[in-house]
Amino acid sequence: MSNYTKATNFASKDSLLTGNPLKIVKGTEIDNEFNAISTAVSTKFDTTALAAPGPIGATTPAAISGTTINGTTGTFTGNVQMASQNGGQLAGLRNKIINGNMGIFQRGTTAVTTTNVYGPADRWENDGIGDTFSTSQGAFVSGDTLYDTGGAQFYTQIAVTSVAGANNYYKLQQPIEDVRILAGQTVTVSFWAKAASGTPSIALELYQFFGTGGSPSADVPGIGQAQALTTSWAQYTKTFTVPSINGKTIGTTANTSYTVLGFWLDAGTNFSGVGGRAAGIGTQASKTVSIAQVQVEVGPVATPFEQRPIGMELALCQRYFQKSYQAGTAPGTNTNLSMISGYAADATRMTSAVNRFPVVMRTQPTVQLYSETGSLNLVSTTSGVNTGSSMIANIIGDAGFPEITGTGLTANTVVRAHWTATAEL
Repeated sequence: MSNYTKATNFASKDSLLTGNPLKIVKGTEIDNEFNAISTAVSTKFDTTALAAPGPIGATTPAAISGTTINGTTGTFTGNVQMASQNGGQLAGLRNKIINGNMGIFQRGTTAVTTTNVYGPADRWENDGIGDTFSTSQGAFVSGDTLYDTGGAQFYTQIAVTSVAGANNYYKLQQPIEDVRILAGQTVTVSFWAKAASGTPSIALELYQFFGTGGSPSADVPGIGQAQALTTSWAQYTKTFTVPSINGKTIGTTANTSYTVLGFWLDAGTNFSGVGGRAAGIGTQASKTVSIAQVQVEVGPVATPFEQRPIGMELALCQRYFQKSYQAGTAPGTNTNLSMISGYAADATRMTSAVNRFPVVMRTQPTVQLYSETGSLNLVSTTSGVNTGSSMIANIIGDAGFPEITGTGLTANTVVRAHWTATAEL
């Protein structure tokens, strides 16, 4: 960079007498001054570009205080100071999907084959009509891309057997609580996937549901975006414009509205046509697909997958489902490590010594009881598993339950039980 230094003092010539040869302004003097000005200007910062929002343009020099900048990208080797980045796409907790890394399996790892059932991975629901399917846990091994560089241990694999029918379909989906969160925004979905064979297509959709209670607005289905897969793991991204909810009515029942991310693996003609919810997926066909590291974020581009601490991810899942069993033990397992223990005052009522959930749930949950032998809706007593009617946990709000009622208990005995609590959307 060159600083401009004036070589000729033109103002001093004004005081010289007429006829003095120094009073004459020479062309070479003018040329020299303009050349010096031109050199200085061409090597200085463009202050307008520096002050303007967005990347610094081509007039920016190659180095600024140890920071290398090349065109619109830069490599910073020192400390970087900025007013804030928390309002943008690099803000923390940007992934709106819970358990996108498929690392939480509270319900166990047994394959799910029934529609409208969550699992095996927490927060992921199997939705379908007509088709048969098996959704199971898969594990990455050393050498797999995500195992070595992406921090992923598990993925979800779905084997779908397509059954022809205009209204038949299967999709893996997750409802994102509160329809307001993504409404009216540009949203990017990123995920890793592969097919067991061939190059089958799947489709992605964002669907708005306005809750229950009162007179909520009708659902707003999305328009699907298709993606062809290969037999190798690869990352894919899709960007959606989520409709505004201006003029819409959200249901009066708290915490019941949501936006659904759906992975359509098979769809009949009622869904797969132009502008349909699974648009572009193609004709119905059986396929086996694996999905991992799903991220939904506000913004026009995908950022690196957000790795939240496992304890935080578990707590987020427990807002919708939790259990008394140990982390690696599936509900209904034969075990004597029960988490409810109490006293039967009479043959129909047990007061629990444990009446708080570890995490406050989305809403008052549905609770199922298990005896220590794994029997559903029964409890264990000092005389063994009661053989009376099914036991019911009396729920108080979304925080816990203080009492279990039923028939067949023995008065003045210790009672033990396991439980699961479900408050899924």
